[in-house]
Amino acid sequence: MKQIVFAIIKSLPICRIIGVRGFIRGLSILRSMSSLWLSMFGDQKYKHLDMLAVQDQYRGQGYVSKIMTPLLAECRMSNTLCTLETQTPSNLPIYEHYQFRTVKVIPLPNSRLEQYCMAFMPGVAE
Repeated sequence: MKQIVFAIIKSLPICRIIGVRGFIRGLSILRSMSSLWLSMFGDQKYKHLDMLAVQDQYRGQGYVSKIMTPLLAECRMSNTLCTLETQTPSNLPIYEHYQFRTVKVIPLPNSRLEQYCMAFMPGVAE
């Protein structure tokens, strides 16, 4: 619990960008999210990409590629899965561009949002 409180305090500066209301909404959604879907991979090694966000004014400038290209190259070299979750349907084509595939969709309780669970599997459909 101490680590969670510390993470929340450390994240408070984001309120300047998304507002306090957006931050509280995000925390509420985060509480209802589940990573239990990762158990479908059993004991297979994986890397999990979490909390990737690019502010509007920086979109289209290659920042996602600067993260994804070396990350997925490392996954290919080590034959390691890479997983992520998004609640934004418009993000799906971005991740699909990098060969991530939706493996599960989880409705989030008390929300109209869905959690799209995605995986990059080296050597599969590349």
